[in-house]
Amino acid sequence: MLVVVRKDQPKIAMGLLSYLPRLHDVASVQREIEWYQADDCRDILLWQSPITQHYVAVVGIEKIFDSAVLRLVVFGPEVAENERNQVGAEIYEALQMRYADKVLVGTIATQPILTEWRKLANG
Repeated sequence: MLVVVRKDQPKIAMGLLSYLPRLHDVASVQREIEWYQADDCRDILLWQSPITQHYVAVVGIEKIFDSAVLRLVVFGPEVAENERNQVGAEIYEALQMRYADKVLVGTIATQPILTEWRKLANG
């Protein structure tokens, strides 16, 4: 389940974002969250595992015209490497439903993930 990170509860998202190599310290993680929360066209969302009820991933979305741009997806360590495709597929399906009026697209970094997901989903 996707959950919007509220401005008064960023700690779980901060913990997950800290797994990104480019966000190497607390200040850079805080700036990233503040960037998403500073504009209504951006969302930072947590993915709650339906099995464990733990937050296991964080997703950054930017709404631009008729597109929802997947800017980042970060999995926590409890999502094993071999489970990331399955968990990712659940996340992308939920994003597609959440932003049903928009086309889900990626950045240079995230588009290959979405392309692979669409290939697998379409058989």
